[in-house]
Amino acid sequence: MKNKPLLICMTPVRNEAWVLHAFLKATSLWADYIIIADQMSIDGSREIALSYPKVILIENNNPDFNEADRQKLLIDKAREIKGDKILFGLDADELLAANFANTEDWQKILNSKPGDVFWFKWAEIRPDLKTYWESEKTYYPWVFHDDNIEPHGNYVRNMHSMRIPYPIEEKQMYYVNDFRVLHLAHISVERVNAKRRFYQFVDWTMNKRSVVKLSRTYMKQKNEPIFELESNQIDFTDQYGFSVFENIELKDNHFWFDDYIVEKVKYLPRQIYRLNIWNVDFLKKYNLKDNRGAFTKILHLYLFKTQKISQKKLVKLIDKILSFLC
Repeated sequence: MKNKPLLICMTPVRNEAWVLHAFLKATSLWADYIIIADQMSIDGSREIALSYPKVILIENNNPDFNEADRQKLLIDKAREIKGDKILFGLDADELLAANFANTEDWQKILNSKPGDVFWFKWAEIRPDLKTYWESEKTYYPWVFHDDNIEPHGNYVRNMHSMRIPYPIEEKQMYYVNDFRVLHLAHISVERVNAKRRFYQFVDWTMNKRSVVKLSRTYMKQKNEPIFELESNQIDFTDQYGFSVFENIELKDNHFWFDDYIVEKVKYLPRQIYRLNIWNVDFLKKYNLKDNRGAFTKILHLYLFKTQKISQKKLVKLIDKILSFLC
């Protein structure tokens, strides 16, 4: 292929040492550049990133969480690189499945034209490392053949922001089915639980959403179909000489997400205790006082007991009433 476009991966990092070797080894297989926006990591993430020759490390010095700002930081840096380029927006716990290079969809990406957008399915690997959850209908826009046009205006949300600056209009959209993006977050149950607490906390502090809606959004149980993880999806050993799982550290049970909450909560009003994040284990782990009142404890018990039936009409009606109260 003549004039092959540059493949640039844009990845935000904040204390991701647990998975960063796996991510960088897998991503270095195909990326020309890997731009890492490090947000003041203290777990060795910076040192790991700098040990890989394709990495461009930039600083995200904002102590607070804001996805729109960090994505703009990454995109601006990527666009400093001259030439035709395809932008990939992947987190550190996401990999292109091992069979990507031998697929027709990969060739479509390589032969795409500026403005083309590629949507992917997410294979969320389960703790057994043998199966994964996957939504049958949900695709995510994670790859964009850059057209250098601004503003597209679709990635400026402070939470769950779009990772690439693709056009808002439904043009030049393609759906990748030949391979998946492997999501590694769920192989660590404790980490996922900490991240869910963190998302509730940050979403409330920034957007003041109802604590009931936040709980339903972030504490819902997985109910997507389960599939077997095939060897050609995860086996990097035979083709590339390394094992993904052997490059992941799962022993740590102390997470920066919780440290962030513990530090910030000191300066916030007591209403923060209405959030459905103050379980006994979390409070005990950080030697925190349980500042929930009787109403809040009943609210949290209700949210827990009704989580599996949260879509029933009566529960949705009660949720609506409670949302006005808290």
